[in-house]
Order: sequence, then structure tokens, then C-alpha cells
Amino acid sequence: MSLTLRFATLHNYVSSQAGITVPVTLLSASDSVKFDAKVDTGSSHCIFQRQYGEQLGLEIESGASERFAAATGSLTAYGHEVTITTLGIETVAVVFFAADEHFNRNLLGRAGWLDRVRFGLIDYDSLLYLSAYDDPA
Repeated sequence: MSLTLRFATLHNYVSSQAGITVPVTLLSASDSVKFDAKVDTGSSHCIFQRQYGEQLGLEIESGASERFAAATGSLTAYGHEVTITTLGIETVAVVFFAADEHFNRNLLGRAGWLDRVRFGLIDYDSLLYLSAYDDPA
């Protein structure tokens, strides 16, 4: 049996870098910030560096507090609703900003990002296929 999937965007990521890196733009009110993040299908939520929330003008600790378990321990992060744009696909979601200013990862996780897109991957060719979940493409 053969299946066909359609995607709106094709991204050739750099295979020599650790993980699958994609460009991200976050928007809150009239402020925006751009940076690279890693696709992390094992992360329950999107978690970003504190500095990016601060650059958006957010009071980090005013968000909903959540404790996350990680391979290297645990971390506290605070949830805020923002607009996420990745490879031309825009969605509004609650994402988390780390309490610890030394947390230096940016993760696109399942809730808030992966649950809102159609995602295809051919790692051998370093190709990521992406569409909005409801995109008929």
C-alpha cells in the first residue's frame, strides 16, 4: 500500500549540527524576537531561553509555573501565550520560558507546536517537511 502526504514547506537543515534546527520568530504584543530552536519530539512543551521572553517584554514569573523533568535534571519554566512562526507557519500557543537564565536551549515540543503542524522528516537527506495541521496542501 502506498500513501501520499502533502506539505507546504520544505526545509533543508544542517546535518552537521546537533539536532534538527529551524528558525523561529516569537511575537507578543508589538515585540518580536528571532532565534533558532531544536525540534524535540520528546519534549512535552515548547521551552525557550529566558532572554527571549524578556526581549518580548514579558514578566517571566507572571506566567503559569511548571516544573519539567529533563535528562539532566529538572527545570522550572513559566508559560506565556505568544505567536510562533516557524518556516512560514504561524500559530498562537502557550510556550514556556526557563526561570534559570543559564538554561541555554530552545525546544519546539509537542504541546504548542508539534500538535499544530503536519511534520515529515527524511533525516538521511536532512529534509524537514512542514504544513499547518489544517492546511489542505
